[in-house]
Amino acid sequence: MKNKEIQMKWKNLHDINTFQCVENEVYLGGKDENGEDITIVFSTFELLEWLEVSYMKEQLIKYIKEL
Repeated sequence: MKNKEIQMKWKNLHDINTFQCVENEVYLGGKDENGEDITIVFSTFELLEWLEVSYMKEQLIKYIKEL
């Protein structure tokens, strides 16, 4: 059996222009780093479990104050 090499795929989501939450899925859509349309679908449960919104807000405020 061959070892399969795991390859990470990195995408940047710029210009977020679409948000939708249906049942247990959250959709974020926009343009990627090349200007191409991209939609990312998350499990709502996992997204809420992993995101620390208060921490994200704190970091953003710190960033804005440094501008």
